Amino acid sequence: MLKRILSMLTLTAVILVATPGLAADYLGNTRSMKFHRYSCSTIKHHDAPHFVSFNTRDEAIAAGYVPCKRCNP
Repeated sequence: MLKRILSMLTLTAVILVATPGLAADYLGNTRSMKFHRYSCSTIKHHDAPHFVSFNTRDEAIAAGYVPCKRCNP
């Protein structure tokens, strides 16, 4: 059982490292200059080329993005 748990944790870590966009808390839309929570329902394709990742809300604001009015990040 412990071996299985360790395997799952290792797999999760590999996935997060391999896909840094999924590890981000916020996504900024370079077209609208708005940023969203990763879970926002307005985002249909998280891997679209016009999205940039931000780890913090302050980082997105400093880059000139404004908060989405639906998810209110």
